[in-house]
Amino acid sequence: GTISYRYGHTVARYDMFKKRVLDDIKNDPYGRYHICNLWQEEEFKNRPDGLKPCAYETIWTVTGNKLNMFLNQRSGDLLAASGAGGINEVQYAALLMMVARDTGYEPGIFTHFVANEQIYDRHVNQAIELLNRAELLETKSSETDTMPQLVLNPDKKNFYDMCIDDFSIQDYEPMSPQIALELGI
Repeated sequence: GTISYRYGHTVARYDMFKKRVLDDIKNDPYGRYHICNLWQEEEFKNRPDGLKPCAYETIWTVTGNKLNMFLNQRSGDLLAASGAGGINEVQYAALLMMVARDTGYEPGIFTHFVANEQIYDRHVNQAIELLNRAELLETKSSETDTMPQLVLNPDKKNFYDMCIDDFSIQDYEPMSPQIALELGI
């Protein structure tokens, strides 16, 4: 399978992110319409190939000096994508950090709703291994107070100037062996 013309293509085609998120938060921070929705029926009709977006909508709110983001997702692969530490969680946390920086706010609360969360049968053994490792992590986290942190380069202010190289992960100690998770599309 393929995601085809989804996500970035949809955002670019409708220029929705700049207009509906960045500009609106700067010009009307307490407005109720800071929404970026990738569920575009017209796109699905025009380009029926490809997967419909899983993570399809972000809603942004300002509370004091904090920018909060709500992510709606129709379906998610718990281990590889939509669960804690999965690619969806990390990429949208990074997006919140980038938008907050560009608009002059601190990152606030990231709320992630997944309607249909699943563990694929091809991931059952990895899920069992992760549960076994969780006990080790609980012991370790009670011994130290450090948790991994995703950090955005403090010199970067403009959303469109930021890139993946502007992020670093601090206090991360990976466990061995690494667990491989095949993504399902």
